[in-house]
Amino acid sequence: MSVIQSNYAKGIIALAYPSIAGAATAVRFAHQLSAAPSAGDILELAMIPAGTRVVEMILDSDDLDTNGTPTLTMDVGLMSGSFGDEDQARTCGAEFFSGSSVAQAGGSERPSLKTAFRTGKSNVDRSIGIKFPNAAATFAAGTIGLTVIVSTE
Repeated sequence: MSVIQSNYAKGIIALAYPSIAGAATAVRFAHQLSAAPSAGDILELAMIPAGTRVVEMILDSDDLDTNGTPTLTMDVGLMSGSFGDEDQARTCGAEFFSGSSVAQAGGSERPSLKTAFRTGKSNVDRSIGIKFPNAAATFAAGTIGLTVIVSTE
């Protein structure tokens, strides 16, 4: 298991923060996967800014598991540790998506789990990760995107 960090987690791409109380702020995070993630790998993709909560989320992906019978699944949830922390022992939950198969053929989806909208606010920035419980049968390079809409309300 390894933690893969997006350019957002590495601090290469600047992040948007809500600037008006009560207003929703949307950010689309994206990461190009050029190598197949192994089962158990975690992609630290996105961040929930301190003092905000998730009000909506959209997961989108290219077809990353082509030919034959696809097996790639993804869990999307809160990660342990601090945003951008390079610790390889970090974990990832499944509060937003559990066992998503959207990357098996490509497409998009919204959360259906009630926990996706009940994460609440925190006084620190929190990482959103994508865990790959099952590796791809036949990996194809492509992009995973996550649009996160947060509010201070």
